[in-house]
Amino acid sequence: MLKKTIFIAFFSLTLVGCASTKEPILIESTEEASWAYEFVRVDEISFQLTQKEAEESAKGDLIGEVQRNIVDMDTDEELVEQHLDSNSLPPGTALYKHTENNNFILYELDDKCYIAEKRD
Repeated sequence: MLKKTIFIAFFSLTLVGCASTKEPILIESTEEASWAYEFVRVDEISFQLTQKEAEESAKGDLIGEVQRNIVDMDTDEELVEQHLDSNSLPPGTALYKHTENNNFILYELDDKCYIAEKRD
């Protein structure tokens, strides 16, 4: 009988311990439009940012520097993405041609270059 009482007490405590007392986590939706990926615009082309570090030898000529970070402008219906705009990179981020692949450009952060891939 004592074993049965201990088992019921243990089982009850286990169930209580598993019960969640926190509010359910809800993903709040906003009116903000979100881009499908982090990008930088060069001329009329979007390049998706990657975390792939590039070799120093791939660093070609300077294209320019990011002029605007437009992440906070995404709800503006009149927003026109322009040359050297980004939704992630800070203004002043240097952009370089890739010496080996025209479908890539490089962006420089913290003295390292990373690949951005051309999107269709």
